[in-house]
Amino acid sequence: MAGEFFIAKKYFFSKKKVGLISATAFISISGFAIGVWALIIALSVLGGFEREVRDKILSFDSHIKIESSLGEGISDWEELKTELSGLANPIAIAPYVMGKAIILKDEKQSVVVLKGTNETGLSEVSKLSSSLIEGNIELEHQGIGGIVVGRNIAERLLVGIGDTVVVLNPLIASSPFSVPYSTRFVVTGIFSANIFNYDDVYTYVHYKYAQKFRRMADKVTGIEMSFEDFNESFQTAELLRESGLEGIKVLTWFDIHRDLLGAMKLEKLGAFVVLSLIILVAAFNVVSSLVMMVMEKRREIGILKAIGAKDRSVGKIFILSGMFSGIIGISLGAVFGLLIIWIQKSYGILKLPSDIYFIDVLPVELDAFELLAVILVSLTLAFLATLYPALKAADLQPVESIRND
Repeated sequence: MAGEFFIAKKYFFSKKKVGLISATAFISISGFAIGVWALIIALSVLGGFEREVRDKILSFDSHIKIESSLGEGISDWEELKTELSGLANPIAIAPYVMGKAIILKDEKQSVVVLKGTNETGLSEVSKLSSSLIEGNIELEHQGIGGIVVGRNIAERLLVGIGDTVVVLNPLIASSPFSVPYSTRFVVTGIFSANIFNYDDVYTYVHYKYAQKFRRMADKVTGIEMSFEDFNESFQTAELLRESGLEGIKVLTWFDIHRDLLGAMKLEKLGAFVVLSLIILVAAFNVVSSLVMMVMEKRREIGILKAIGAKDRSVGKIFILSGMFSGIIGISLGAVFGLLIIWIQKSYGILKLPSDIYFIDVLPVELDAFELLAVILVSLTLAFLATLYPALKAADLQPVESIRND
């Protein structure tokens, strides 16, 4: 193997320019470098946005939701809450009541999602308190229910802290011509999520007012939990599903937002496949470069075989020579890609318009598994590109090679 490596290195790094071999080798190295660099940058940007979206989701949603499998609500929720606390060991757990409503202020109105929970649910389970821009989480205000609304809802209704709004439930009325059930709330907090439609449709009240509003008596829609690490939710969800608890369904944050997160993963896979074509072009350059090298080195190949070199050894020489292009190009692309990611994460040079996006700096995040996948795919393509020229070199007959040179 040492002999084949020495000859391959001599062929590749030879200062003597033979035909177009040096130029094509440079193009091959550049192709691998650009392809790997583009893949790493694209995946890191997509990964950065995925991380930002996930963090935004987890700042407003719990890690696990427990609901009735029949959709009828949970009646003995306090007992279930105690049992879940023992099984799952969450850092925070709270009941919630969910439903649609119409919120009114003077002549202005808006259709919203009314979520009833408690202070624990808003500050520890969903982390809503960290996104408040006005007021506080006060779900009881001088004997009247407090309501926390999204920024866009507040702007549409022209309401501020201390204003009173009316919330209607159009699904509850004694007859089609009667006035829907309504209740009054005082605006105690305004939040800004800067993601999806949270600011447009979500409002929060105490669950006891939501129970009354939806005529649910002592029932709740479900129970939600959060953990120290959101990754614990998957294992805990499986544990709860296998625990034998009847009449409930367990949903993780990923299950609830599966469509969005699945689309982002599919987008990342598509980018990986498309940008891999750059590396594929570089691999074809390796093929052409090695084929020309085989043609130029016919005499040397014939001499090597005449003095006893085996076909396998000759093939290894050209495989190693081609792999030099791949390894050098992949290494350069990976180093430059990781360097740009480090610069962006450290200094945030590339900015984004905050009035369009929910962040003001281009996010980057590269998973170690993705980096490994990029390198392995690139090395595989580089290796496959060397096989045809190596086989052609191994099949050359020594007498014909020397005679025809």
